[in-house]
Amino acid sequence: MLEAHNGAVVASQLRGSRAASRGHAHAHMWWNVLLVVIGIAGISAVVVTAVMGLTTEALIIAIFTGAFFSRCAC
Repeated sequence: MLEAHNGAVVASQLRGSRAASRGHAHAHMWWNVLLVVIGIAGISAVVVTAVMGLTTEALIIAIFTGAFFSRCAC
């Protein structure tokens, strides 16, 4: 249904297709799976490098992993 507000025509109460919303939810699920896999890889990389005694490299990996998640997960 189209309604006029202040001289402009605004579309209201438009229904999205069910296939589009299902595909959108599916994409979000895969995005979350990807974030979990990258998170596990980042944490394990930090642990392995710290156990090897490479604390500076472990700190660098942790900073970049945190920056990735602060940018992508928010």
